[in-house]
Amino acid sequence: MIATSKDSKTVVAGVNSTPDAPATVLIGAQWGDEGKGKWIDSLAADVDLVVRYQGGNNAGHTLYVDGKKIVLHQLPSGIFHEGQVSALAAGVVVNPAQLVIEMDKAAEFGVKLTPNRLWLSGRAHVITPWHIFLDEQRESRSHGAIGTTKRGIGPTYSDKAARTGLRLGHYIKSETRTRWVKQMRELHPEFNKVWADRSEAWAAFEAAAEKLAPFVTDAESNIRAAAREFKKILLEGAQGALLDIDHGTYPYVTSSTTGAAGACQSIGLSPHFIGQRLGIAKGYVTRVGAGPFPTELHDEIGKTLAAKGQEFGATTGRPRRVGWLDAVALRYVSEVNGLSGVILNKMDILTGLKEVKIAVAYRHPELGELREMPWDTEVLDACEPVYISMPGWQDQVPSSGRISDLPKAARDFVAAVEEHIGTPVLMVGTGPNRSDALYR
Repeated sequence: MIATSKDSKTVVAGVNSTPDAPATVLIGAQWGDEGKGKWIDSLAADVDLVVRYQGGNNAGHTLYVDGKKIVLHQLPSGIFHEGQVSALAAGVVVNPAQLVIEMDKAAEFGVKLTPNRLWLSGRAHVITPWHIFLDEQRESRSHGAIGTTKRGIGPTYSDKAARTGLRLGHYIKSETRTRWVKQMRELHPEFNKVWADRSEAWAAFEAAAEKLAPFVTDAESNIRAAAREFKKILLEGAQGALLDIDHGTYPYVTSSTTGAAGACQSIGLSPHFIGQRLGIAKGYVTRVGAGPFPTELHDEIGKTLAAKGQEFGATTGRPRRVGWLDAVALRYVSEVNGLSGVILNKMDILTGLKEVKIAVAYRHPELGELREMPWDTEVLDACEPVYISMPGWQDQVPSSGRISDLPKAARDFVAAVEEHIGTPVLMVGTGPNRSDALYR
């Protein structure tokens, strides 16, 4: 189990943690872009294995290593800790050519990847140029586009469910890869044209197989063995819990299970190995793409938060929509995932505001006041937030130390968040670097 302290070497257990369990799950507790990469990188200093369990290169985790910025899209964010193992599990979808590029980029930062340090699941499904084409077509032709990254994620998961997908372990073998291509030619009349029109992409796709082959293994068996040996394991989610295919704001969601339970399913890992479930949230909320967003701000405060927080998607570069913290949604995420604690990021961005707000309920024109997050996105889209207002703080928040070191108004804000979500705030983020953090 991870424990937290000022030096990131020990994490304070949450009220609902299981002290003797070896694995910690870290998820995004809003609509993604909460700053998971920084915290995974930080908490990974005290673990043996970091596992990415869902999503593809539609995710973007931004890290600052020795003051240098790097954005990871597929490699686990703990890869920069020497001697530690990283893994991509069965629930991930892999873009082979892009993964090779990312591995080369990590090498420029001094990361020496070997098959003993990086496990790629043979069960993980592969994103091909065909899937990227399908994603682009669906978004451009749809009357209700949901704002995907057009990276082929949804079509790859669709083929997985339809049992026509290509697994990584089969992709690296030329005979099974060729057999899959033949199958696609027979199933889809457009496939041959995509093959011809995107010849460079297909060439890169083919070339990556040889480079990735040494890393492909039975990652799940290795992970379970590590859990049985009580090795410390950090399970890394991508996107956010409100983008979960089942429990998010459907249909404005991603194509995988982003919550804590998805880690067990992806890895084939018993839940009794899971100790802490940590959720990352911002002191406000952002989302990229379409979908309901009750606390969204369209005023100068929203523009100020977006500018100060540099709110642009790490993967797409698209500007993020910005709003006040939504405690109704955050409480919902905490309940669905059994969060033992929350990490509240970007508290420094709120500094200087005269007033800060937290949504503690919704008001619907027909249903009245709602204290629970509705499952129906049409209902949610018609809701107005019910806020509590609190004084802001003008003093800069300390970059490191303890939560008790925050200005009083900021401490009151944290306490109000805890009260309305029913989950303790264990850590506070105060900047992009590993050391920019406050602890209980």
